[in-house]
Amino acid sequence: MIVATLVGLFGGLLLFKLRNTPAEALGDIFSTVLMSLPDFLWGLFFIFFFGVLWRLLPFTGRLDPGMLQPKTTGFLLLDAIIAGQPAVLWSALQHLILPGMALGIAFSPAIMRVLRSSLLDVYQEDFIYQARLRGVSENRILFRHALKNAILPTLTLMGVQFSFLFGGTLLVEVIYSYPGLGNLMVGAVREADLPVIQTVGLTYCAVTLAINTIVDALCISLNPKLTAR
Repeated sequence: MIVATLVGLFGGLLLFKLRNTPAEALGDIFSTVLMSLPDFLWGLFFIFFFGVLWRLLPFTGRLDPGMLQPKTTGFLLLDAIIAGQPAVLWSALQHLILPGMALGIAFSPAIMRVLRSSLLDVYQEDFIYQARLRGVSENRILFRHALKNAILPTLTLMGVQFSFLFGGTLLVEVIYSYPGLGNLMVGAVREADLPVIQTVGLTYCAVTLAINTIVDALCISLNPKLTAR
């Protein structure tokens, strides 16, 4: 989600900056191509280039062969820190890069396009013209006034995507042999393991409600007028 947020926000701002220029069409084509490629295809691309061709990063499992996973909380990165095993932490982070990039880049085009559309709508408001009449610089208008209002629909979309990441990553998990919740759910359904199915389903619900609550709180903090609706 961090990758998707960084790429999406930067790309959305860049697409907005390119408006009314010859490069605008190229930006639209680029974002459309990114949106057309699913996450598992990005995963295969990254495996071929970074794992097989250039051999820069590992692309299967969670740890290098021979490494034992410390088990304290169940969260691999946190357990490696608690156990004081930097080698395990570094290996786990390396194994996270490619699947994280595949999912992040697949989610980022939607953020780009929503942010750009929101900025275009906000720039039609009267307060933007008034700011220009007062001599406010374009960068200050964008980052101080327009972005604060345009980010609200983008935050809502990011909340939906974040919820989806907890269960909608099955294909990427299969490609990278990563034991995620998607694999766990499919295995439980295949074996008719009702307690696991119920537990994972309840986890999805709880996470989705928590994320929606956080997103609502962020939107209200950015625009207190929402509390009056």
